[in-house]
Amino acid sequence: MHELDSHRFAVQRVVAAVVTHDPDPPRPPLRRGTLTALAGVLVAALALGATAAYGLFTGNAWTDATDPDAILQERVTGARYVFLPADGRLHPVLNYTSGLLLTRGDRPRLRTVRAEKLAEVPLGEPLGIPGAPDSLPAAADLLTGQWSVCVAGTETTLLVGSPPTGGSEPDGLLVRDGSGRTQLIAGGRRFALPDRAQRALGWFGERPWPVPAAWTDAVPPGPEIAPPVISDTGALSVIAGRPVGQVLTDGNQFAVVLRDGIAPLTPVQARLLGSAVTIGAEFRSLPASARRLPPDRLPPRIPRLSAGPSSACVTLAGDNSHAGVRVDATFPRGVRPAGPSPVDRVHVGRGRGALVSPAGDTVHLVTDAGMRFELAGRELLGRLGYPKVPPLRVPERLVRYLPAGPALDPIRAGRA
Repeated sequence: MHELDSHRFAVQRVVAAVVTHDPDPPRPPLRRGTLTALAGVLVAALALGATAAYGLFTGNAWTDATDPDAILQERVTGARYVFLPADGRLHPVLNYTSGLLLTRGDRPRLRTVRAEKLAEVPLGEPLGIPGAPDSLPAAADLLTGQWSVCVAGTETTLLVGSPPTGGSEPDGLLVRDGSGRTQLIAGGRRFALPDRAQRALGWFGERPWPVPAAWTDAVPPGPEIAPPVISDTGALSVIAGRPVGQVLTDGNQFAVVLRDGIAPLTPVQARLLGSAVTIGAEFRSLPASARRLPPDRLPPRIPRLSAGPSSACVTLAGDNSHAGVRVDATFPRGVRPAGPSPVDRVHVGRGRGALVSPAGDTVHLVTDAGMRFELAGRELLGRLGYPKVPPLRVPERLVRYLPAGPALDPIRAGRA
């Protein structure tokens, strides 16, 4: 062992004499070179790790210019391409959505590629759907709230997924739409109100609030307000002195005389049939009819009318079965629709959107531009970035209030 150490010491002195001209230097001559080399290795490793991390988090590292599962974006200009294996060419795309529809993968991503790398692949003709969105809302930014239609003055606004705030729920609202129809809004429904029925309910001289048809049409319809049909009106009944069709009351409840006795009425039905005869305690001893009047789906009582609201909003449930109505609520002003629409303004939060299904399997994507785009099929949800997002049920009438953009279809996107 001592001989080995002596030999190693002798070799070191020889190397030192050659390198530094001093057989006994204060520190080994190769130490500085070793440290420099080690530092270089560490820097290279860190650079390689940083590159790998960047690629991991952005998906932009080591991207091949012939990747059919990605939208390829040129690093400097931002130009976007897709590679189609069918012709082996890079095709410029008109917009981001068209690029997503043309990629092959179920979850395509946008990847940055150097221009020199893209230039190595033959160029094809531009492809895409003119007018398709160039940006899409993230899945986390999709609105899931109910839709509303509001009116203030003569302007109507469609609110996508953001309900109005404040205000109060009216008991009843008398309105007249652009077609001159007078309607009663009560219980979340609208009822056509002929002049005769308006007088019978005690509203003669009440001036309906003028509103655009786009607002009244958004309220789920009920039947026309009309008296119940009573057969054999004026004929004799089993109650002496009480002809069929006569309305009776004890001051609290109402009934109509039928051939075999009396049948109950709601206060609204009683007013529509005519003046009631008050009979006091006799009401309790009259025989009940075996018949019941068919349900008419009218309001059961006479509502108290709200006078002169500054605004009104109707918020609909997805199945269009009922609506909530509020007066004097506040809501965003919105913007003018980008195309033909029954409403004057549309509000979709900036950077937000919605995925809706008005009926059946039909799915529409709504963007913050206030446009709707019908998908060619539900299988495209994953490709557009919504693999686990169930479309929201929205009444078809409200979806149709949005201007329609082109259908999002991969076949159409592949046309030059």
